[in-house]
Amino acid sequence: MTAVVTGLVSNGLVVPCVPLPEGVRVEIHVQEPVTEATRLSPSELRKLPPEQIDAILAKAAALAEWDYQNDKELTGFDAFSEECDDDSE
Repeated sequence: MTAVVTGLVSNGLVVPCVPLPEGVRVEIHVQEPVTEATRLSPSELRKLPPEQIDAILAKAAALAEWDYQNDKELTGFDAFSEECDDDSE
């Protein structure tokens, strides 16, 4: 099984956002912290070559993956709930 689990470093120790099973093997990828200097505006992003844009968007997607897999408030909605309210019948 392969899963992406995010976490933070606290007092030099990696603290995962969710408990990990005992004995599981882990591989740690250290990412640069996001600062105002590393953020690009949409117009700055559009000026980059397509390969660089893809790499930036892939990193952003990897950072958000855990949230979307585990926070049902981000995905637990009906996109057409106002137009197609099945509960009103």
